[in-house]
Amino acid sequence: MPVDMYKVLKELMSAPAVTGFEEPRRKKIIEQYSKYCDSVSVDVIGNVVGTLGSGERAIMLAGHYDQIGFLVKHVDDKGYVSFDQVGGWDPRVAYGTRVKIWVGDGLDDYVVGTIGTKAAHLTDPSEREKAIPLKDMRIDCGASSAEEAAKMGVKIGCPCTPIAEVEYLGKEGSDMVIGPAFDDVCAVAAFIEALDILAKDPPKKVKVYAVATTQEEIGMRGAQICAYNIQPWAAIAADVTHAVAPGVDANRVGDVQIGKGPVVGIGANFTRALWEMMEKEAKKGKIPVQRQGVPSASGTDAWAIQVTRGGTITGLVSLPNRYMHSPNEVVSLSDLTNAGKLIAATIKALDKSDLKHTVEVYRK
Repeated sequence: MPVDMYKVLKELMSAPAVTGFEEPRRKKIIEQYSKYCDSVSVDVIGNVVGTLGSGERAIMLAGHYDQIGFLVKHVDDKGYVSFDQVGGWDPRVAYGTRVKIWVGDGLDDYVVGTIGTKAAHLTDPSEREKAIPLKDMRIDCGASSAEEAAKMGVKIGCPCTPIAEVEYLGKEGSDMVIGPAFDDVCAVAAFIEALDILAKDPPKKVKVYAVATTQEEIGMRGAQICAYNIQPWAAIAADVTHAVAPGVDANRVGDVQIGKGPVVGIGANFTRALWEMMEKEAKKGKIPVQRQGVPSASGTDAWAIQVTRGGTITGLVSLPNRYMHSPNEVVSLSDLTNAGKLIAATIKALDKSDLKHTVEVYRK
C-alpha cells in the first residue's frame, strides 16, 4: 500500500519552514525519514539527509523543504510592521493576506496579523489598476505601539507565513488538495513514498541519499553544498512545475495537466540517458508520466547539482502545481504517489545496472 499522501502533507505542513528558519519542519521530516532510512542526519546548512542501502555508488535525491515567506524589517511607533519577501512573491497575492508572525520555535509561538488593505470605498479608480509594492504594505498585529508589539515578541528578523491549511479541493477524499508551500514539500512527500518502496528491498549496488534541501528559494544553496559533500554518481531532483490553469499558456510552459502523472524534464539541465531511463521504467511499471521541455537551466536543485564538482548525471521529476507561490497552491495526491513510484523504479534500475559513469555507455 502506498503511503497516505494526504496525511503526510498535513503533517509536514503543520510546521513552518521559511528559508533560513526551517527548524520546525525539519523536525517533522526527520520523524518521517526515520521510519525508512538506515541513517538520518542534518548538515551545517540544515539539509536533512536520509540514507538507504550500502552500495558504493551514491544516488542523490534532492527536493527542497524551505518555503517563501516574509521577514520583519521594522516596527513603527504605532505598532505597524514593515516586512520584505523571502523568495519570490507577487505583491497582488500578498495584499490582504492573514499571516502568522513567528516569535519562537514552537508551533504555538506566533502572533496573528494581517497585511492591511485600503477599502474599495477609499480607493481611486486609478489606484485599483496598480499593484501595491510590498514596501508600501504593513502588517497589523493588533499592537498600538512598537513597545506593545515587542511585548508580543514581534521584533526585527521574525519570519512570517500566510495562514492557510492543507485541505481537499472540492469534496473530502478528492485527489486534488489545496494548501500553501506545496513548492516544494511535495517533493519530500514523493521521496517518502519512494523510501517506503525501497525499504522493503534495499538497493545493493547503490546508496540512496534522500536529501530534503534548504535555501532553494534564494538560490539552491542547500543542494549545492550537499552535492559537493555527497559527490553523487547520479542525482534526481524533484520540484513543482506549472500546470495548465486559466491564464497559463501551454505554448509557453507545456501542456502539463494535474492528475496525469509526474513530469520528466527534457533539456540541457538533465542527462539524456537518465531521462530516457525514467521514461522506460515508467512504461514498464505502467506509471503515468508527462514530458516537459526545459530549454535552459531549470531553476530547481537540478541546476546546482548538475555542475557541482566535476558534474553529475542529473534528472528532474516535477509535480504539476496550480497557483504556485501563493497560499493556495493545488496539486494531485496521485501525482505525488506516482512520482515516488517513478523515483523508486529508477533507483532500482540504476541498482541493477553495470553501466559506467559515462553518458554514451549509459545510452546503450
